[in-house]
Amino acid sequence: MEKVFYFYLIMKSHFKLLLVFVCLAFAKNLKSQTPTWAEHIAPILYGNCTSCHHLGGLAPNPLMTYGEAFNNRYLMKAYVESGYMPPWPPDPGYKHLAHERVISAADKNKISQWVLDGAPEGNSANAPAQPVYTSGNSALSTIDFSAKMQNYVVNTATDLYRCFIINTNFSTDQFASEIEVKPGNPAIVHHVLLYEDTTNLIRLKDSADAGVGYTSFFGTGSNDSKLVGEWVPGTQHIKFPAGMGARLRKNTRLVLQIHYPKGTYLKLDSTRVNIKFATNTSSPFFREVFMLPAISESNLVNGPLVIPPNMVKTFTANSLAATNLPLPFPYFTLLSVAPHMHLIGKSMKVFAIDNSPTKDTIPLINIPNWDFKWQGVYNFRNPIKVAIGSTLVAHSAYDNTVNNLNNPSNPPVTVHQGEATTDEMMLVFFAFTAYLPGDENIVVDNSPIVSINDLQQDIVNSPQLYNVFPNPAKTSAQLNYFSPKTLNQVKASITAANGKVVKEWSATLQQGYGTIQLNLEGLARGQYFISLQTPSFTTTKPFIVYE
Repeated sequence: MEKVFYFYLIMKSHFKLLLVFVCLAFAKNLKSQTPTWAEHIAPILYGNCTSCHHLGGLAPNPLMTYGEAFNNRYLMKAYVESGYMPPWPPDPGYKHLAHERVISAADKNKISQWVLDGAPEGNSANAPAQPVYTSGNSALSTIDFSAKMQNYVVNTATDLYRCFIINTNFSTDQFASEIEVKPGNPAIVHHVLLYEDTTNLIRLKDSADAGVGYTSFFGTGSNDSKLVGEWVPGTQHIKFPAGMGARLRKNTRLVLQIHYPKGTYLKLDSTRVNIKFATNTSSPFFREVFMLPAISESNLVNGPLVIPPNMVKTFTANSLAATNLPLPFPYFTLLSVAPHMHLIGKSMKVFAIDNSPTKDTIPLINIPNWDFKWQGVYNFRNPIKVAIGSTLVAHSAYDNTVNNLNNPSNPPVTVHQGEATTDEMMLVFFAFTAYLPGDENIVVDNSPIVSINDLQQDIVNSPQLYNVFPNPAKTSAQLNYFSPKTLNQVKASITAANGKVVKEWSATLQQGYGTIQLNLEGLARGQYFISLQTPSFTTTKPFIVYE
């Protein structure tokens, strides 16, 4: 019995010792999971925040160093958790767009946990290199035209929208393939809209306004002005796909409309424009890019645009797509979208309704919480093919109540359509060009998608097939699709032009965007059709095989 008791005491002490080791290992593991600035937080800030939050940048509170991040840790946590930062008005759950400034849920959790755990620095040697922000460097590989506006000293107690003219002296029409706007003073330049204009009206406006440039709230004040570019903090420079360009007319003038924030006193700005010209513009395959307000107040189905005081009012505008443009094909290619409202704007959703028998909806952009201070031109990750004669639709809402903190009038007054700060507008600009087969396969941005759902489930009625790529194809190709939900047991088949089924198999369409690989081995030269079929739908795309 004594031996048994002695054995019991030994085992009990060993168990306690083992328990201590387990607890120490668990505590060490917990500590290793604590985010640190060097390993976890700095990469998030450098990738999403510091393009504005650096010394001399537009935003206050620099976040370049550990000390700066530590001092602003509580603000960071609050702004990131609320979605206030980084500023990205479009809803990525409705439509993913190029170069989204969206922080993933995992990264948000890292920031929150880092703050809750005391915001440790970690090993500073493991931190990534600090990004370099300078107004002198250009993202363009080649600069064919570069000019800056005259020096202007900003001195304003209110928001200022000032236009500045730059002469080009082009002897012939040019096409811009890349456009870069470089703020002379990023700390005071909120955003820039770039127009081109050949009339004397803007010169008259400039002469009538004392000092450099002239004040104009919306646009340039000239109906001839064409929007060709823009800049807002954090955006990439404009780069059209190969074989495309925005026309800059002979002897045209560039007009920079710059928004300077209120409370800017005695600050100097001299913003620059860099342009790279397109090549091979005489090629029959070269295409001009147009940027036009295809949806405006003239398209309202429940107008006029009048919002009485103390009301939230919604409007709908419908416009037939590109029916009045001399495009050589029955389709056009959408490159970007740019909604525009003023201060009592509440939300705007924009989509297209295809003119096919299925009348499927093509989501374009949804801004659920409109912020006049953050609006820009949003590029699509891949260009979008739209049939001419399809309907472009915008739903917008306006909040003319005291609950709208941006309401310029207190108490609220009736707001009408107009260009003044206290008026309202409903415009949607689109950048588009004539369609060529394969446009929808052009990759504008292939960075990882942060959000999960590409589209709301009630937007698309049936799966959407995009063109076979490449086309013509030889031994293999791919078929891109979008499906509103996961579909199993889809019947896929390839049919020859004579109606004979030459290949058939079962496929699964995953929810969201996906790709079906096509094995074309053994197929003779000629026209074929790829079809996907379920009990509720059949959809088909043509393609050509060459030997």
